This record gives sequence, structure tokens and C-alpha cells, in this order.
Amino acid sequence: MFEKPSKFRSALIGGLVIGAVSGLPGLNLLNCCCCAGIVLGGMLTLHLYRQEFTPEMPPLESSDALIIGIMAGIVGALASTMLSAMLTVLFGSVEEQLVMNFMEKFLHRMEQSGGVPPESFDELRNQLRMSFAESRTIGGVLRGLVFALILYPIFAMLGGLIGYGIWGRRKPPVAEPPQSM
Repeated sequence: MFEKPSKFRSALIGGLVIGAVSGLPGLNLLNCCCCAGIVLGGMLTLHLYRQEFTPEMPPLESSDALIIGIMAGIVGALASTMLSAMLTVLFGSVEEQLVMNFMEKFLHRMEQSGGVPPESFDELRNQLRMSFAESRTIGGVLRGLVFALILYPIFAMLGGLIGYGIWGRRKPPVAEPPQSM
């Protein structure tokens, strides 16, 4: 009986996909829907790992899906943090500009309705700017990394388990019964 294939290659590829989906501005909005990008990355990781099995190997188990999901989530958290930090250094905070443009339009409409005092809008703008400025510090990046190192493995593991539920075990080939004459 052969051993199972190494999980490292599949976890690395799946983790890099998770990192790209989570770290690229615009594409990371996919994670607004129940961390869908991370879950799909976990499913992709399990699919890649499952393809490495041969009929002689022991079958894929749910524990394999858990482990490979956690590994991909950790790689994804590290890749996402590095990618978003590099993009912020190179191009500035694209997300900040998108959110601030959206908030300005929203606040302008709220001001026109007259239901909220104007000084509260100024306070909201200042709080948003301070929040974005704090997220660009080393402490903010490290807090984001810790947050990602907790959540990404959980959701990638969930994706691995969903993939296991969809694709299941590889069945060993059925030997044809001997033909009687």
C-alpha cells in the first residue's frame, strides 16, 4: 500500500489563490459574501490534492480535507497580507479611495435629506480617515495579519470539507468478476 501524496504543493497553490483573491482590491469584495473567495480556495486546494491520488493509495479522508484547508488558509493569510501591503506601498490605498468616494456620495444624499446634523458627517469623515491611516501602520498590518491567521484557516478548512462532501473519496477500481463457462 502506498502513502498519501504530500499536501504541501496543493496547499501552497490553493493558499496563493486565496491570497490573490483576498489581497487584490476589487476582487477581495468576493469575500464580502461569507468569505466566498477563501472557501472556494479551500475547495480548489482539496480538488488539486485529490487529483494526486492513484488507485493504489489509501482513500482521501475528511481529516485530509481539514489539514489541507488549514494549511492553505495560513498560506493565504500570509500571501494576502503581503500582497495588500505591497499594493498599498506601490499604488496607495485604492480601497480607501473607493470607500471615501462611496461615503461622500452617501453623505451628500444624507445632507440633502436634512435628517442628520452636518457636524456628524464631518465626524464620520474624520473617523474613516483615521481608521484608514491606522490600518497602514505596521501595527495595523500586524493586527490584520493576526485576524487573517485566525479566519482564513477556518474558512479554507470549511471549503476543504465542502469539497470533500462534493467529491468524496476516490473509490478503488472494481475488479471484474471471473467469467464462468
